[in-house]
Amino acid sequence: MSISPCPLCGSNEHTSLITCKDFTATGESFHVKQCSGCHLLFTSPRPSEVESIRYYQTPGYISHAAHAKGIFDLIYLIIRYFAIRSKFKLVSQYATGSNLLDIGCGTGSFLKYSSKRFHAVGVEPSDNARSLCQRERLDVLPNLQSLSSRSFHIITLWHVLEHLHDLPATMTFLKTHLEDNGTIFIAVPNHESLDAQYYHQDWAAFDVPRHLWHFSKMTMTKLAAKHGFQIKAIYPMKLDAYYVSMLSEKYRRGKHTAAGILNAITVGLRSNFSARRNQNYSSLIYVLQK
Repeated sequence: MSISPCPLCGSNEHTSLITCKDFTATGESFHVKQCSGCHLLFTSPRPSEVESIRYYQTPGYISHAAHAKGIFDLIYLIIRYFAIRSKFKLVSQYATGSNLLDIGCGTGSFLKYSSKRFHAVGVEPSDNARSLCQRERLDVLPNLQSLSSRSFHIITLWHVLEHLHDLPATMTFLKTHLEDNGTIFIAVPNHESLDAQYYHQDWAAFDVPRHLWHFSKMTMTKLAAKHGFQIKAIYPMKLDAYYVSMLSEKYRRGKHTAAGILNAITVGLRSNFSARRNQNYSSLIYVLQK
């Protein structure tokens, strides 16, 4: 299915920017297009919600795995552990109440950690990932509709918004289910980062067709304003530059190599150093309030 009009500005004009390969599941190619009106990037044509399921049903999709199957899965899980602690500390600074919703909670790592302080609820459409959560006795629902009229002081989407098909409906849901003094945390890749520019069509964070939307600081700011939110702060996710670069090197070279790992570390360092001037880190956390 193709995207028209643009859900951010309503324009029907767009240009094809690059063509990216699905390195994780199928090897298929997908176009990344840019809206001529607001410059939002999106994957189009794209699979429907039903068709998208098969692009997640692969052992290569580490976000839905609980255990490492190799050295780079282990690196991911180590990075995730430290990232979870950092996210929890950040969320706690803004908390005005005890109710927390984690949308797209995956295997429930952040949800479980957050349960130390919050009454934490998760949403996860993947049956496999949700079953892992339920083994940990976490409160996880299959979709947003299951939440009915409940409201939350904290809502988190850690690398989730780029996966969701209906962008306007998602933002409306967030507005409706956020307490008046609540806070939303949205982490997304940043296609204006130096590592994105370096790897171009091989940049792992394009992750087509699972990633449907590709954000910059400008388009995220426009999206927040369109739906009645203010961006109170933006925080970097510095570790992402290294992990994404390692995956990108694998995609570019066809396999992990020592030379690729060294180059990935170099690119990650350069990306984070460059972002000190313009805040264009590989991934960014946006803090939204009404």
